[in-house]
Amino acid sequence: MTSMRDAMQRLQAIYEECVPEAKAEKEAEKGLDEFQRLRKKIGSEVKSVRIALREREEQLERAGTTPETAETSYRIRESIKELRRRAEGMKKIVMKEEKKKYKEEDKLKRLAEHQEILTLTLAHIDELESLEKRRFNEGRALERAELMAGATNAGSNATGGKMKGNYGGNYGSEKDPFTSELPDIDIEDDFKQMNENNKAIDEDLEAIGKGVHKLKELAQNMGNELDRQEDDMEDIQRAANKALDHLDNVNLQMRKAVDGVRYFFEFLFFMALVTSSFVDDGWGQIYDE
Repeated sequence: MTSMRDAMQRLQAIYEECVPEAKAEKEAEKGLDEFQRLRKKIGSEVKSVRIALREREEQLERAGTTPETAETSYRIRESIKELRRRAEGMKKIVMKEEKKKYKEEDKLKRLAEHQEILTLTLAHIDELESLEKRRFNEGRALERAELMAGATNAGSNATGGKMKGNYGGNYGSEKDPFTSELPDIDIEDDFKQMNENNKAIDEDLEAIGKGVHKLKELAQNMGNELDRQEDDMEDIQRAANKALDHLDNVNLQMRKAVDGVRYFFEFLFFMALVTSSFVDDGWGQIYDE
C-alpha cells in the first residue's frame, strides 16, 4: 500500500509539472502557507470525490456491480484516505499553534479560524466515508432482503449475474445525499483571493487615475504655456507692426527730404543757368559799346 501511495504521489508530481492547469494552480499556491495549501487541496478533492460518488451511483443504476464500478470505488476509497492524510497535516499545524499559546488578538483569531476549518474538514471527510459505506451496506441489505424473500434472481442480471438495485441513485422524495449541507471548505479562501484581486485591481485603477490626473495637469500646463506664448507672439506681432509703421514713416520722411534736396539743387542749377545767360548778355553789350 505504501508503494501504491508513493506511486500516486510521483504521478501527482509529474501531473503538476506537465499539465498547464496544474502549473497555474501551483503558481497560485505560492503565496499561501501550508495550512491554506492543504485547505485548498482538500476542498477541491472533496468536490471531486462527491462527483465520483454520484457517477458511481449512476453506473450502479445502469449496470450494477461491474469492474468499472469496482475501479471507481477503489479510487474513491484511496481519495478518502488521502483526504484523511492531509487532514492529519492540518491537525498537526493546529496542535502546534495551540501549544504556542498566543496572546496577540490576530493570532488567536487565526487559530480559531484554523480550528473551525479543521472541524469542518473532518466533517466533510466523515460524510464522504458515510456515503461510501452506505453504498456497500445498502447493497448487502438488499441482497439479504431478496434472499429472505426467496427472490434469488430478482436482483441479478439474467445474462451476466450483475447485481442491480437501489444503491443510492434513485431516492424518490429523499434528499440527494451527494449535495452536502456543510459549508464549502475553501470558499472563504476564494473570497479572500477575490478580495485581494479586487484590491489589487483597485490599486491599479487608483494608480491609473493618478497618472491620468498627472497627464491632465501636464495638459493644462501645456495649454497655459501655449496661451502665454500666444500672448507673447501677439505682443511681438504688435511690436513688429509698430516698427514697420515707424520704418514706413522714416522712409517717407527720407523720401521727402531727398525730394527737397533734389528740388533745391534743380533750383540752383536753374539759377546758375539764368545767371550765366544774363552775364553773357551783359558783357556782350558792354564789349560792343
